[in-house]
Amino acid sequence: MSRARSPEDEALDRLVTELRELPAPELDWDRMEARVLNEPRTSSSPMAPGLFGRLRLPAAAIVALATGVFLFAPRRASLPPAQSQPVAQLPAGPLDGDHLALGTRVSAGKQNVQVEHAGRARWTLEPYGAASVINAGELLTVRLDSGALSANVVPQPKPETFAVEVGGTRVAVHGTAFRVERVGDRVLVEVSEGIVAVEPTSNHSVPSFLLRRGSRGNFGLDGRTGSVEGNASVVVHEGGPKSRREIRRAAAPHVSPPIASAAPAPTADAQKPAEPPVVALPVQASPQQPSISDIEAGVSSALELMNRCFQQTHSSDIHVSVSTGMTLSVAGDGTVQSVTFAPPLAPAVEDCGVLGLRNLTFARSVEGATFTRILELTR
Repeated sequence: MSRARSPEDEALDRLVTELRELPAPELDWDRMEARVLNEPRTSSSPMAPGLFGRLRLPAAAIVALATGVFLFAPRRASLPPAQSQPVAQLPAGPLDGDHLALGTRVSAGKQNVQVEHAGRARWTLEPYGAASVINAGELLTVRLDSGALSANVVPQPKPETFAVEVGGTRVAVHGTAFRVERVGDRVLVEVSEGIVAVEPTSNHSVPSFLLRRGSRGNFGLDGRTGSVEGNASVVVHEGGPKSRREIRRAAAPHVSPPIASAAPAPTADAQKPAEPPVVALPVQASPQQPSISDIEAGVSSALELMNRCFQQTHSSDIHVSVSTGMTLSVAGDGTVQSVTFAPPLAPAVEDCGVLGLRNLTFARSVEGATFTRILELTR
C-alpha cells in the first residue's frame, strides 16, 4: 500500500516539472571556464592547499550548480500565492432543512436551491431569490424575502403544517402544491394541488381568502386585501375590512299646491246634490318588520343586480369567483338606506351596485330591517 504524499512533496514535484519544461539559459561557457582557470590563487597557510584540494570542485560542477540556482530563483518568485480557505458550496442535492438553524438565510444564484424537510415538505427557491426558515416546530414556516419559491407539502391530519410568510401576508397549507412570488408590494399565489389559505400574519384564526386547485390570487402585503381568479373564494369574518356605501336619492321636486279661486256664493234656489253615504274602511297597519318572504324577494333582485355589475366590469375570459357579505339597511318605507360589503369589492362593482339599489324597494314596515347575505359573484 502506497503512503499518502504530503503537500510539500506534491509542490516540489510540480516545481521540478515546471523547471524541466523551461528552455536552458544561454551561457558563455568559454568565458566562465577561462575566468575560473586564470583567477590568481590567494596565499594561505600550509594546511590550506591540502584542505582546498580536498574540497575543490571541478569547474564544470561549479557552473552546473550556478545554473541550477539561476533557474530555481526566478521560477520560485513567480509561483501563485497560496489560496484562501474555500467557501462552502451548496450541495448538488437538496439542503437538509432540519439542520438549518432558525433564521438561516438561503440565497439562490443562477440555479434553483431545494430545501427538504424529511417527511414534511420540500420547497424550491427559484433563481436570485432569498428565504429563511423562521419556525421549525409543528408549523414549519419559511419567510420569503425576495423572489419566488414553490412548495410540495406532505398531507397531514393536522389543520396546518407549512406556511410561507411575505411581509404581513401568510400563506398556509396542510398538504398541497403551490407557488408564492413577491413582486414589489404584491404577493402572487398559484395553487396546483390542494387548498391554500391566505391571511394576515398577525391574526390567522380565520383566513381572508381560500384558493383551490387551478386558482391564483394577487394580494397586498397586509394579508387582508387582494383579488382571486379561478376556483377561489373570499371568507367573510368579523373585524375584517368593510366598505359601507350610503344610498342617496335625489330629492323630489317641490310642487306648490294650486291656489283655489273664490267660487260664487250659492243661491238659495240652487239645489244641493245628494251626498253619497260615507263608509269607514279599516286601516291596515304595517308590520313591525318585513316578512322573510318579502326580504328574500328583495335579496333575489339585489343578487341579480350585483352579478350583472360584476360581469360588466371585467372583459377577460378567465373564470373568476368572489364571495362577499352584503349587508342591507332598509328603511320603513322599503327603500335601501345603505349597503356594506365585507370584504370590499372593486370600486367599479360597488358603484354599479349602489346605482341599482337606489331603485330597489322592499315591503313597507314600521321599523325597517337590516340583514346580511353571502353573495357568490361569478364571471
